[in-house]
Amino acid sequence: MRALAAEVASQCDVLARFSKSKLPRASKGSIFVGAGDSYAAALAGFHRSMGRCIALDPYTLASAPEIAQGLEVFFISVSGRTASNVAAANRVTRIAKRTTVLTADDESPLAKQAERVVRLPMSYVPRTPGMLSFSLSLLAVLIIAAGREPIDFRRAFVNAKKDQGRPSLGKGTTYFLGNSLAYPIALYTAAKAYELLGSKAHAELLEEFSHLELFSLAREDAVNAFSCFDPSGMAAKLTRALSEEGYRSSLVPSRGVSDLERLFHSVFVAQLSVLEEATMLGISEPKFLAAGGRLRTSDSMIY
Repeated sequence: MRALAAEVASQCDVLARFSKSKLPRASKGSIFVGAGDSYAAALAGFHRSMGRCIALDPYTLASAPEIAQGLEVFFISVSGRTASNVAAANRVTRIAKRTTVLTADDESPLAKQAERVVRLPMSYVPRTPGMLSFSLSLLAVLIIAAGREPIDFRRAFVNAKKDQGRPSLGKGTTYFLGNSLAYPIALYTAAKAYELLGSKAHAELLEEFSHLELFSLAREDAVNAFSCFDPSGMAAKLTRALSEEGYRSSLVPSRGVSDLERLFHSVFVAQLSVLEEATMLGISEPKFLAAGGRLRTSDSMIY
């Protein structure tokens, strides 16, 4: 956990340098493909491009490779070893206009299948929860999807430290909610709660929660809503209403002078808050490492 905290604290300079890198631009109709954290990054590309690009998980594309006919496909995979990614890349090689891989390992099986590789400036370490890897993947996708936008990463991080601990965890299920670009961050935060804390968590679109999960909400649950990319103030309205009804709810504030600064503020809040919770609970290593048969099952399904 100390190593992860150090990685999170030092990522601003790495992100600032990488933001100046020469990266390709996605043409209209391009597909971002990823699994796990990388699926959250792919969804961010869809929202950032205002729907010019789409996001898929690799098994969907491998099952229906015709979707990629004549289109550019961007695979997001830090390890470059996810079996469904490799299968999807193999199936669209002669169908897609071009395949690009965003990865930390340019010698990986996925990278070797691609026509173009975007190297993420980090070393891949197996079985580590994505912190810097997610931030770099997300940044690359955002730039490829819609070009550069000035981001003060350090200011976003300083503001995030003020807000860490805003998301609260319940003894039952902890919900993370977001609209538009905030929804991928909700997915990412739920993933870190699973991996680091072993907590039961769920991500949902801000609108959909009131139609669906709200009706199974229990007193031991917690609801956290990201307030960025929420023009109608739905997150504040929902968390206030839940609090008035006696439920545990929290609003993650929106801070930043640009969309991408607000987005990375939310990413940093998620990372810092989960790490803080782990420290409070006395967790010294990510819980998923001790998952035994579940971890073996996960490895057998993913790799």
